[in-house]
Amino acid sequence: MFLGVHVSISGKIYESVDRAASLGCSAMQIFSRNPRQWRQLEIDARDAVEFRKRRREEGIGIVAIHVPYLINLATSYDVLYKKSIATYMEDMREAALLGAEYVVTHMGSYKNSTLPQGLKAFIAAVNEILAGTKGLGVQLLLENTAGSGSWLGATFDHHRKIFEGVKDRHRLGVCLDTAHVFEAGFDVRRPEIFDILLAEIERKTCPGAVKVVHLNDSLTPLGSHNDRHQHIGKGLIGLRAMRHIVNHPKLREAAFILETPKETPRSDEINLSKVRKLMQMNHGL
Repeated sequence: MFLGVHVSISGKIYESVDRAASLGCSAMQIFSRNPRQWRQLEIDARDAVEFRKRRREEGIGIVAIHVPYLINLATSYDVLYKKSIATYMEDMREAALLGAEYVVTHMGSYKNSTLPQGLKAFIAAVNEILAGTKGLGVQLLLENTAGSGSWLGATFDHHRKIFEGVKDRHRLGVCLDTAHVFEAGFDVRRPEIFDILLAEIERKTCPGAVKVVHLNDSLTPLGSHNDRHQHIGKGLIGLRAMRHIVNHPKLREAAFILETPKETPRSDEINLSKVRKLMQMNHGL
């Protein structure tokens, strides 16, 4: 099991490795650029070399890159759709330049369209992106969502249709967000429900599909469809469920990435400490 947090890329991108290492992380997630703007600058090749060097030295086993929020591969707006595909290809190439294993993506919104049209658009976009980035050793992970509005990914039937429609599906995987799945209506507080959920994901996608877990507690109730993360054990999922999740045998090879609130400089340290204790526990809380 790999454990880490989403870290800032302020300054030089390779400084993000130092931030993860200072927390004792064996995994990390970053944005490769400002997540709320279209691309301004490309990553300098020398900075990418330094990123890979520091990562090796610090023993960071898994690096995931989260795509920016502006990208929407399910949109019915042609200009945004084409720009999203082109930008996505650039992001995939930069992820390969940095030596990242995974690119994590939300599946987009079909607002002003329909669910079938949104899924069709997303599948076509992914096929174009994977064909245009053939040979890159980067896997694309589809993240589930809380189910608000017209966002794809609240049900794993959406993942199933995408896996069925993508030609190069061996380059696809799943990023499972614990807060989102709870907010979408899966009561992962119950161990048997979480076990069924993992089995369902594998049945609808492929064995071992979950490569990254966004380990987040939820500020909002079961089925709220409201995406609000909370500190580990302080939300409505709770420590007992988190213990079951982090020790699950099907997730031994997964990277657990925390996207919990960063309210103080010690927030990440405190949340990571809680998770490490849960991993070591053999008895009830």
